[in-house]
Amino acid sequence: MPIQIRYATEPDSPDLVHINTVSFAPGLFYQNAFANVEVSALQTLKYARTFARFVDPKYHLLVATDSATGRVVAFMRVVIPLHYQQDSHSLTELSDDANKMAARPDEYLPEGINKRVYACYLDMLKSSRERYLGEDGMSATIVLDFLATDPEYQGRGIGSQMLKWATQKADSLNARMFLEATEEGYPLYKKYGWNTQEEVVLDFEPLGGHNKGRYYIMIRDPIPGTVQPN
Repeated sequence: MPIQIRYATEPDSPDLVHINTVSFAPGLFYQNAFANVEVSALQTLKYARTFARFVDPKYHLLVATDSATGRVVAFMRVVIPLHYQQDSHSLTELSDDANKMAARPDEYLPEGINKRVYACYLDMLKSSRERYLGEDGMSATIVLDFLATDPEYQGRGIGSQMLKWATQKADSLNARMFLEATEEGYPLYKKYGWNTQEEVVLDFEPLGGHNKGRYYIMIRDPIPGTVQPN
């Protein structure tokens, strides 16, 4: 499917929040952490966390738009260490309200959230990056922090095109890449040559949830000679 990839701006935020919410809602983490949370309250948290990424210069927030309609159909966050950014991307201008939310995103944790599941998942992300990247590794590694396609547009190769943008960027900088994949996303990354380092199993039942979630720590080494994407 023909798409355009560009940097996101604040007016894209409703689409970013929508894609984030509907894409991951079927996953075990969402089902366990947010089962008793109103959708509107969860979306408020997503807005705050999205705005916080907008103002962090390491974060590159990109969207894919349908070339025919201009509709935002996919969303990706890539964390690029600052020393790689010779031509730093322009940070989007945020409104005063968005800046206030960005400054304190954790204040928007909704009522009804399973805090033990939420904390367990965030701890998994933090510890996996510390374990495989460390302080030195974080400064030399590009992290694919998030990639999701609107369910209405899945299965059309959009995720692959977004992933290609990120891997070309890493290759042009001769940087390795790192991610934590869900079970649903794992086949895509495996298909494109990412190497599995570890399978992490989170048992949600002792935390007041149900079932076990499986997540895959993956690394991709750079391929020299790649031209940087536009």
